[in-house]
This record gives sequence, C-alpha cells and structure tokens, in this order.
Amino acid sequence: MAENTKKKAAKGLGKGLDALMRPGVFDVTSRTPSALPEVAGERILMLNPEAIRPNPKQPRRVFDEDSLAELADSILKNGIQEPLIVRQINGEYQIVCGERRCRAAVMAGLNEVPAICRDVSDMDMLKFGLIENIQREDLNAIELALAYRQLMEEYDWTQERLSEEVGKKRATVANTLRLLQLPEVIQKHVSDGFLSMGHARALASIPSSEKQIALARKIIANGLSVRQAEQMAATVANKAPQQKTARPSKLPHLVELEDKLRRRLGAKVAVKHQENNRGRIEIEYFSLEELDRILYIITNR
Repeated sequence: MAENTKKKAAKGLGKGLDALMRPGVFDVTSRTPSALPEVAGERILMLNPEAIRPNPKQPRRVFDEDSLAELADSILKNGIQEPLIVRQINGEYQIVCGERRCRAAVMAGLNEVPAICRDVSDMDMLKFGLIENIQREDLNAIELALAYRQLMEEYDWTQERLSEEVGKKRATVANTLRLLQLPEVIQKHVSDGFLSMGHARALASIPSSEKQIALARKIIANGLSVRQAEQMAATVANKAPQQKTARPSKLPHLVELEDKLRRRLGAKVAVKHQENNRGRIEIEYFSLEELDRILYIITNR
C-alpha cells in the first residue's frame, strides 16, 4: 500500500516542477552571465525582463500592484531567489514559470534577470504555470477553478486524474470546480478579493442563484466571516420548499449515468426517464461562458 502511494505521488505536477526549477539565490546587482552556474542540458542566461514574453497560458489573471511593489523592493535588497524558467520560441524568450518575478523586476528597474532556458512543449506550459502558482498559493479561487477546468479540457482528464496530478483530494478539486457554477457577479467578487474561497463554497451550497447573489451582497456589506456565511447559507438552503409527495427513487443505473455526465461536464445533470423508454437530459448552466464550455466538451469528443 505504501509503495502504491509513493508511485501515485511521483505522478503529480509537483515532481515535474521540482525537476524544472532548481532554487538558488541570484544577486542581480553583481552576477554576470559567465559567473552563473552551468548545468548539463540547460542554458542559463541573463535577459532583459522587458523583452521576455509572458506565458500565454498563465493561469493567474490578477497581479496585485502592492504585492508586486513589495516583491520589487525585496529583489533590490536580496536578489532574485529563483531564476525565471523560459523557453525559446520564434527567436524570442517566453516565460514558463516566474511571470510575477519578471513583472517585479521590471518595476524595480532591472536591466537583466537570471533565467534558465529549457525545452518545454506547448502542452506543458499550462501545467507548469499552474503548479507554480498552486505551490505558492498565488491563485484566487476562480483562477484556480478555471485552471483546473482548462487542464481537464486540454488533457481530457477526469476529476480523479486531475486530483492525482495536482496533488489535491478529489473532493477539494470537485468543490473548487463547483465555484464555476456560481453566477458571474459572485465569481467576479471572488476574483476581486471581496469574497474568499470559503465564502464562495458556502454560497455554492444554496440551490437558487438569486438567493446566492442576495447572500453574497450581505456578506460583503456586513463583512461576514466564512463561519457566519456557512451558517446563513445553511439556513437559506433549509428554507427551500419541500416536496409535498415523495418522488419514486431513481434507478441505480440512471443515478450512475448522471454522476458520469456531471463529472465529465463539470455541471449539474438530470436524466428524466419515462416509462415508454423516452425521456430527456437536462444540463444546468449559469452563464453563456459556462454554456460555451459545455458545448465545447460535447462537440469535441
């Protein structure tokens, strides 16, 4: 059992990032290209940070200016703790990992930064950018959920495979992906920092989007804690009208089919089967972007 666990852990993205990045302190105020350490199979360069192109699949969408300013000050005082990881494409250098450090270096007015040039495929660009931010806990909840979804779509991964690759429990991955079913206005509040991951998860437990939005406004207006939000969400959810008559239990194979479709599409799915062997499949979505994502998965199988 222990041996199997170790094998699974080795498959995670963290192992790939460890191989990609070798930490070290680089004093950018005194080092020259000839003074940098050489590693077999790598090219270690000093590059102008303004000339390096960003990672087109960077999962981070928000770069806090105050946080960047603090990092810029730290770089001027202590040097860059880890070199950027870049790849060369069409005669230019493109960031694989370290976009935040690159932005801070520009802010600090540096003319060059240490960078390790490696061969990285297009398919690996998103993976390395994601795991770097996960390890540093740099992504907000919506950025993380979008990155998870993009990994599932690009690599055709199930939630189980995704959880193995990113080193997170399947329930954690599933709860994060559920946030993409929240109304866009709530997702924006999370991205902007007005609501935390805990707040968003509490809101996701409410079946009505209108009630979700109403409670989100109350959380922001009153500065409610996650615990308070969870208590209020539970109260709202329990006030949902009860069915007057119990519906017959659904056949096990239909429940299994719903579960498979729900995992594959990342959305709420209901299979309505009738006695004459006819029926319908209902897929719930909360925005046009969500609809486009579902249609893309269905039509590109």
